[in-house]
Amino acid sequence: MRKRELTIPTILGVLAIIGGLVGGMVLLNKPLRNLVGASPEETPKEVKITNISDTNFVVSWVTDKSTSGYIQYNGELVVSDDRDQERGEIGNYFTHLVTVRGLKPATKYSFKIGSGGDLYEVTTAMTAGQPPAADVAYGQVVTASGDPVEGAIVYLLMPGAVTQAAMTKPSGSWVIPVSAARSADLTSFAAYDREKERVEIVVQVGMLGTATINTTAGATKPVAEIALGKSRNEPEPTTGSKFPAMDVEKELVILTPKSGERVNSPKPEIMGRAPAGSQVTIKVESSKLFTETLTASENGEWTYSVPENLEPGEHTVTVTSIIDSVTKTIKKNFVVEAAGVSNAPARVATPSATLKPTPTPTPTPTPTPTPTPTIAPRVAYPSTESGIPVSGNLIPTLILLILGTGLIVAGYTGYNYKF
Repeated sequence: MRKRELTIPTILGVLAIIGGLVGGMVLLNKPLRNLVGASPEETPKEVKITNISDTNFVVSWVTDKSTSGYIQYNGELVVSDDRDQERGEIGNYFTHLVTVRGLKPATKYSFKIGSGGDLYEVTTAMTAGQPPAADVAYGQVVTASGDPVEGAIVYLLMPGAVTQAAMTKPSGSWVIPVSAARSADLTSFAAYDREKERVEIVVQVGMLGTATINTTAGATKPVAEIALGKSRNEPEPTTGSKFPAMDVEKELVILTPKSGERVNSPKPEIMGRAPAGSQVTIKVESSKLFTETLTASENGEWTYSVPENLEPGEHTVTVTSIIDSVTKTIKKNFVVEAAGVSNAPARVATPSATLKPTPTPTPTPTPTPTPTPTIAPRVAYPSTESGIPVSGNLIPTLILLILGTGLIVAGYTGYNYKF
């Protein structure tokens, strides 16, 4: 009687299947960029942390290649580019600006930029007292030929204050609430002369160009038209500017959720903007009506947490505020996903995960990142309907499974018919 033996192909087949399963799970749970690395053109450059307050901060950067941009903080929480949040879909850009909202005062947070592997830290400001009266700087950025520039990052630097940043709209217009700036030590609102204080305005559009303006706080309402590739050191007359005077404090906006957005949290965070200090009434219509009246912060921002779980399905949020004696109302519909439908990380307002200690950057426009070699960079990838990036591919798993199956067949043959 022949003695049956396990042959080497059988062992290799088993190992191939195990490797295929493990490799597939890794690929499905990690974006592909974590494995293959980001190209140099997608590496974040000119990274700056700005607009630090007791509940928010802003991260901005540029890339040499048009790619998606987002921030991941507390390990799993993801915040998309501000333009993606407004449009409800993921886009590719050369310039990137992400606002992280709903944080705790005087708290240290660590984060990574989606297309880069470096780890950064920032500490939010202490809760300050009554905000000062509104003071807004605004203007327009154009090309050398006079065409409006969309997506330019505008920085406003002022002595003794945290740098403020904003991004230009399709019209090339930008707005920065100067009075909301915190002092450099993050203990109070910045004190400055609203007429004579010297300010520097820097425009960053990556490879498309830059511009720098040195002027006074009194000459920023509006700033004379800023053309890429040009710099000036003295205030200029504002006559002839294509950007008319405006009052950006008089807007009512729901930032999230977007119309028709699908969220994977039964207690979604409702976030938006309104005039600083104004009363905002939020109503969430479900099988049960939830309503609450809040006061917009000194930055004109508000956040409402739904107190109870919403059942899966469509819901309506209505926001109302009285602005200049006129009642303004905004209404949006959104969908709560059933449990287990989406595995994307939920966007929440109050994180609680343990953070990794790294050197804390000073609240200047250019933080010093702490290299984290073990955290691989990520690449652009498609989004779910809720606007949160996802990735994964079954092909490597299938290839390994097919290879393993073939080796098992060969091993089984050798097992029964050994010569």
